[in-house]
Amino acid sequence: MMIKKFFLALIIFISLTNSISTSATSSYAAPIPTISKTYTEGFYKFNNTTDVNIGVTLLTNIHTKIMILDEEMNIQFISLMPYNSKFYLRNISPKSIIAIIGKGEVALSFE
Repeated sequence: MMIKKFFLALIIFISLTNSISTSATSSYAAPIPTISKTYTEGFYKFNNTTDVNIGVTLLTNIHTKIMILDEEMNIQFISLMPYNSKFYLRNISPKSIIAIIGKGEVALSFE
């Protein structure tokens, strides 16, 4: 009886894990135009066709992080952003996803 409960729990866990990872990657698949402007918390995939450099400036004095993910949602870079100091993310590939984590407003400029 205990073995049946264990296997049932294992099957439920595996099926939930697979459905969560599939929905997480597919919901961020639609690229948006590569426009230099202010962005807030969220995941962004831009429609650039070549590698780009991105200037990043945190405009609000609120702890905010920026993260770069590859197309399989593996973390390539993560950093707490300095307030009001511009820094650059170099050679960001077309399939990369940019995540802004926190309540801050972030200016992204594509160069």
